[in-house]
Amino acid sequence: MISVNLLVVGFVGWSLARAVTEGNRVDSRYADLQKQIESFDARNRDYSDTIARLGTSGFVEREAREKLGYQKPGEQVLMLKDSAASADIPSAGSDESSLTNPQKWWRYFFGR
Repeated sequence: MISVNLLVVGFVGWSLARAVTEGNRVDSRYADLQKQIESFDARNRDYSDTIARLGTSGFVEREAREKLGYQKPGEQVLMLKDSAASADIPSAGSDESSLTNPQKWWRYFFGR
């Protein structure tokens, strides 16, 4: 009789331990999924803010001006030449074409 009671208590204890372990695993997975949901919500808010900003007339106008060269009627566009960038580009009439390749490398590394 004691062995049967011991067997029943052991089985109930084993089942309880398994249920507790499974519950802990489910709780951990739930917490991970909650963190993922918060991350997705934050990213969704960022995307919504970006979409709202991109839809404004000021953004559209600035992009059209910068990338497509649009201007308002009566407006004049000035193009400023970057002197530092143009100094690196050799002019078309320079004597670079008559130099040999080693001479061009020498000039490139050590100047003229």
